[in-house]
Amino acid sequence: MKPIDCAITEAELAGLAAPRGGGPGRIFTLDDAEAYRLWRREKLARLECARKAMPTPIANPLALTKVERQALSAQIADANMALYSWSVTPPSDSERDEWLLAFTSSFGLRAVEDHRSANRNGVVRIEIAQGGGRRGYIPYTDKAISWHTDGYYNYHGPSRCVRAMILHCARAAGDGGENRLLDHELAYLRLRDEDREATRLLLHPRAMTIPEATDESGRFRAENVGPVFFVDDAGALAMRYTARKKFVEWRDSATRAAAEKLFGLIESDPMIRRIKLAAGQGVLCNNVLHDRTGFVDDQLSARLLCRIRFHNTIDHASRSENGAN
Repeated sequence: MKPIDCAITEAELAGLAAPRGGGPGRIFTLDDAEAYRLWRREKLARLECARKAMPTPIANPLALTKVERQALSAQIADANMALYSWSVTPPSDSERDEWLLAFTSSFGLRAVEDHRSANRNGVVRIEIAQGGGRRGYIPYTDKAISWHTDGYYNYHGPSRCVRAMILHCARAAGDGGENRLLDHELAYLRLRDEDREATRLLLHPRAMTIPEATDESGRFRAENVGPVFFVDDAGALAMRYTARKKFVEWRDSATRAAAEKLFGLIESDPMIRRIKLAAGQGVLCNNVLHDRTGFVDDQLSARLLCRIRFHNTIDHASRSENGAN
């Protein structure tokens, strides 16, 4: 098999960027086969080059060096995600929050989601919750979590949904708690190659509905309706998805079948990244697909991950060096 070329010509790149019939987002609308062909070739080449990248060591999360920033930016440009490993440990929970906010801010992430379980810094602690409003929700248990993108139940249009996040490990589980990660753009590519009509169904603005719900504390969440795949104002592809079977309604039987086909492609993709985050390691991403295995806590140290979600995407294009060493 001929190896994949990790670059396309300048002329081809210029053609992708040219605003022809709706701008860059035309690639994902099923209306421009040539633009899609060029994007597909570039995307697979980039993913092949990025798939074996190890977590980038970060000496000081408050002051990234030029090399550190470029390494993370390149991974995000290629695969919508980057793995990192802090070389230093914050001395307290509050300082860890401050470090996470400074670290993400250096990549342009400032539109912090106002999540109901977040602390005053916008940080949500992903841990086993024995009481309070988090109790009973799967992320705050030791159970496995199926494939999803974050905030799929809280979509209010392309500009008011979860577009990026950081998931940082403060303490790892004694056993289990591994994550699988998959670029949402690759999921779109696999489905479009397999079944264009299924892709069209999942682009529909009413493809997936999360019914209204009331939790144990009586808090109400309204019905949430939206697409699975959608394109933002800048032409970037985003995804709103959950593989769970309960509390999900599909627009019709054909859309349900399309979702089942998508799940099969996600589950079997050879480019899935697998990682068990160690303390100090994390994922910075544009809300890619991910899941989690069940876990068992160490008797002396309970698993704790810290998450911040954002309404804007990661700024990787400029690769600004302001403040870098």
